Amino acid sequence: MRAFWVRHPRVVDSLVALLCVLWSFDDGAGLRIPQPVDPAWGAVSLIVAGTMLVRRTRPWWPVAAVAVGGALTTGHFIGVALACALYALAAYRSTGRAVLGSVLAVVAVTAPAGPADWRAKGILYAVIAVIAVFSGANVRIRRRYLQALLDRTVQLAREREQAGQLAAVHERTRIAHDLHDIVAHSLTVMVRLADGAAAVGDTEPDRARSAAERIGGIGREAMTDMRRLLGVLRDGGEDEPATQDLDTLAATFRTAGLPVEVRRQGAEPTSRSLRIAVFRTVQESLTNALRYAVDVRRVLVDVDYRADPIVVEVVDDGRGAGPAPSVGTRQGLVALKERLALYGGTVEAGPRPGHGWAVRVTLPLVE
Repeated sequence: MRAFWVRHPRVVDSLVALLCVLWSFDDGAGLRIPQPVDPAWGAVSLIVAGTMLVRRTRPWWPVAAVAVGGALTTGHFIGVALACALYALAAYRSTGRAVLGSVLAVVAVTAPAGPADWRAKGILYAVIAVIAVFSGANVRIRRRYLQALLDRTVQLAREREQAGQLAAVHERTRIAHDLHDIVAHSLTVMVRLADGAAAVGDTEPDRARSAAERIGGIGREAMTDMRRLLGVLRDGGEDEPATQDLDTLAATFRTAGLPVEVRRQGAEPTSRSLRIAVFRTVQESLTNALRYAVDVRRVLVDVDYRADPIVVEVVDDGRGAGPAPSVGTRQGLVALKERLALYGGTVEAGPRPGHGWAVRVTLPLVE
């Protein structure tokens, strides 16, 4: 039933207006229609009732009509209309305005009564005004409170949706980075080994066979890493490469023809995430050197664990010749920067004076 009144406010306002019309014929001695009917009385009654139809949007109109009507008719019908008007003013405007309207209306409907009735009618209308204003203000406060709860619920739902979208974007980015780390590194080495095997296949079959075996080994390692990544995606967590040993990584690239030398200073951090970050940094840097550099005589990997932050430098002395048609999109460094940013790390990469390329990474030592 309550929901019906909430959905049909015009019905409520019409009933209030009808109540005011009926109550206007009460002169204090019981409900009656005055004989003969005073046209002024009837007109004032209808005007006051009519303003009740707009009490939600223009609450001052009923207050003004009640004040004027009560003054013209000595206020003997005005009790219900006064309560309805002041209730609407408090419910749809503010308590301060309702108090002001109460004072004006009570004075207007009490003044014509004469000194003999001022006290009694003044107290009666003041009590009616206090009850009406209190009730209207209470309804307004409760309505605002419920609206605030509704707004907060909508906001939380929107924030949860946005958080889900951000999490999905972050997860897609992480998957893309992990796939790049696995596929780009492995395929780059495999392509280089395959090219070398094809070049010496007729003249040095043993070297070609060794390269083919190495290609198979690297492919199996890539499949292992891929299965591990898929397991991480199912179970959650962080992908961890099959090996984090820089010497093993360097040996793989040396097999592909890149002269890599690894130099470490200090003890490795106990943080698994930092060790993975260092490994991925060296892996990406060596992959890029194998892809883009030519005439490389030396690639130095220098990892300094002694200070905070950790410093990783990968420097080659080759010449940049641009990517071959089968090479990637040069997005590896971008992915590396995004990955290291999660740890507060920085990446600097660029050509060295004269020739060669250098990558310098810093990682805060947070255990």
